[in-house]
Amino acid sequence: MILEIFANICLSMVMFIRGNPNDEKVNRNIELLNQTDWFKPIYLKYEVLFKKDEHLRYIVGWAKVDKSLRSEKKTNRLREEIIEAINEKPI
Repeated sequence: MILEIFANICLSMVMFIRGNPNDEKVNRNIELLNQTDWFKPIYLKYEVLFKKDEHLRYIVGWAKVDKSLRSEKKTNRLREEIIEAINEKPI
């Protein structure tokens, strides 16, 4: 519990310092991810969340998607981050 609170505070500080990615970069990364089999069903199910949730857009926007898709390990890490961010939100 305390660890989660600390992690959320740290993530908020990083987001504040780094800033939010612009919409163009987020949309470009979503287009790249939509070319994968694992992302399409997630995006279709949670499209509204991908368009409105700042945390999810931050993850997608700052991800180096082209590099992540070249490595299975990085792809899995990105997938886990996206799914975790989605699961944190009440739907």
